[in-house]
Amino acid sequence: MLLRSLTFLPRLRVSAPQPCFTFICSVVCKSKMSGSSGQIFPRFIYLEDGGDITRCYKFRLVSYNILAQVYVKSSNFPGSPSSCLKWKIRSQAILTALKSFNADFLCIQELDEYDSFYKSNLESTGYSGIYIQRNGQKRDGCGIFYKPNCAKLVSMEEIYYNDLANSLNLESTDTSEREFSDKDNHSDHGDLNDPRIRLKRDCVGLLAAFKLNDPSHHLVIMANTHIYWDPELIDVKLAQVKYLLLRVAQFKEAVSDKYGCSPSVIIAGDFNSTPGDKSF
Repeated sequence: MLLRSLTFLPRLRVSAPQPCFTFICSVVCKSKMSGSSGQIFPRFIYLEDGGDITRCYKFRLVSYNILAQVYVKSSNFPGSPSSCLKWKIRSQAILTALKSFNADFLCIQELDEYDSFYKSNLESTGYSGIYIQRNGQKRDGCGIFYKPNCAKLVSMEEIYYNDLANSLNLESTDTSEREFSDKDNHSDHGDLNDPRIRLKRDCVGLLAAFKLNDPSHHLVIMANTHIYWDPELIDVKLAQVKYLLLRVAQFKEAVSDKYGCSPSVIIAGDFNSTPGDKSF
């Protein structure tokens, strides 16, 4: 069943992007792990000309889904040595990769073991971090790490996409069609024809406003999120993206009013989408 309308989400006006940013993306070279002599790091290529960046304040942002350890199963990675999938080795490999980027901002998805591992290890290399964990029994979430010598965190908000289900105002119908257990309410199971279950995917996001340590003290809003994965639930993806844009617009307005400026906006994340998807 597709959710036919989301009347509780207003239409958004999308303003033109502000100039003076050069965007880069990482290209990961594929190879069989079993035949690799060492760890492979992504290379970066420029996506577009950002104009004269010599007059701009430059910083590096990396968005990375690190694959939460709870989802690492040998059956999903038959070409990888089992030793490489164990937390003790994976955690150090991921940490080494994150440090190698030398980024000013790290937007990480599927971030687990935040308090027990990543927070302290990245703080020791000069980062501060904020984190939101997924709802229910999910152990991963989204995090933003930043270097205080590059920017100062001035405001943040959390996004819980389960709020979409909580916002529904369904007309009362046959209770036998609408009742669902508390277990279904907090899991991926249940009757997907019930919008309250369909929309509860336990996905989250973060909104953060940073004041750059440049002469202009320009404010930048960064959003980091992880959109639901299932290609069969395009309507849920669309609802989440629309809600994300709504929250970004509201957050930008609040920051603009408080600081009397027009902040730039960067949206990072794992959108579980490919070019041409109906959700974008």
